[in-house]
Amino acid sequence: MRQLKRLWQITLKDLLVMGKDRGSWIVLLLTPLAIIMVASFALGPAFNGELKSKLLAVNLDQGAIGKQLIDGLDTAEGLDVVEGTEAECQSLAVGDKKYKTSLVIPADFSSQILTGSDTSLQVYVDPTDNINRPFMLGMIDGAASRLSGMVTSVRVSVSEVIKFAPEAEPVTVASDAALAAANQMTGNPPVAVEISNAGTTADINMFDTQAPGYSVMFLLFGVMLGAEGLLEERDKGTLGRLLVAPVAKTSILGGKLVAQFLIALVQMTILFGVGHFVFGMHLGNSIPGLILMIFVTAFTATAFGILLASVVKTRRQATSLGTLIIILMSALGGSWWPLAIEPDFMQKLGHLTINAWALDGMNALIINGKTLTDILPQAGVLFAYGCICFLVGLRLFKFRNA
Repeated sequence: MRQLKRLWQITLKDLLVMGKDRGSWIVLLLTPLAIIMVASFALGPAFNGELKSKLLAVNLDQGAIGKQLIDGLDTAEGLDVVEGTEAECQSLAVGDKKYKTSLVIPADFSSQILTGSDTSLQVYVDPTDNINRPFMLGMIDGAASRLSGMVTSVRVSVSEVIKFAPEAEPVTVASDAALAAANQMTGNPPVAVEISNAGTTADINMFDTQAPGYSVMFLLFGVMLGAEGLLEERDKGTLGRLLVAPVAKTSILGGKLVAQFLIALVQMTILFGVGHFVFGMHLGNSIPGLILMIFVTAFTATAFGILLASVVKTRRQATSLGTLIIILMSALGGSWWPLAIEPDFMQKLGHLTINAWALDGMNALIINGKTLTDILPQAGVLFAYGCICFLVGLRLFKFRNA
């Protein structure tokens, strides 16, 4: 009981010291809020479908099918067709070279299709564009595939008509069939695409995807400051003097852990609260589940800070090594980008980090609409992670400088 009282006294002392340090609160709250806002607003247009890839195109065709192709691409989601010249499309040297893909529709495009003949579309790409090129080529290939299907149907129609009416003019039959097929495909396509959200999850915004990742990253930076403070007390001899008093090592480090844990809780709560009430961030369908994830994430991050303080000798080492580890953990663990886009081996490495397990649970709640029971495995792994960090840190930490 006495050791618990000592632990609580150490906790209160650390909280008072931290409360007076305005610089630390800037790192804990204002900096992550600024980064989250910048990232969310910067990526918002792309996420909301407002940012479109631009396709430079020239239609040399005098018929209706070339125009239908251009109109179809221009109305596609995420694509904006800009009219250019043939020379511009071939060189892509327009303005500040903002066009990375161009399309040239040949002069005889409609006539070739109307007669069931082979034809081609000419596409020019910027070889340095590895971001938009797959999307752009996919859209053009999709349009070409639909037209290829129409040409095939025209050829079949002509051959069948000729069987029963040998006197029919093949060119006339092909033209009529092609026009009828084109009108059917553009006016009332036989196969429609209906898009719905899977499950019960509502549309999400960029704050839903950005806030959790950056919150976890800056939570780790916050506990790094706590580790530096712990080392400062050791350097000044404060911890050594505490050992003279009847205070157990577990009470000393436990008090530090509880103080940093409470600060981490406040940090995460404020970040999520501002995200929700100011920027419309969703909190998911299970507030208890989100509270649990915030608790275990704060605990594990704080225990990581204790471990960090136990394996370095100086505050400068804590800053340099801690920054390197946190940056690597954030990159691998999905704080900067979705973990799913990383290669399989990096996803496995990512789950050695606090970030990955924390974001697995938070994203499951906020984005996928999961419940408390669904995120218990992630919470359990994080809690075990934190316990191991604290026990190892307690074992290795030196209360006096050598």
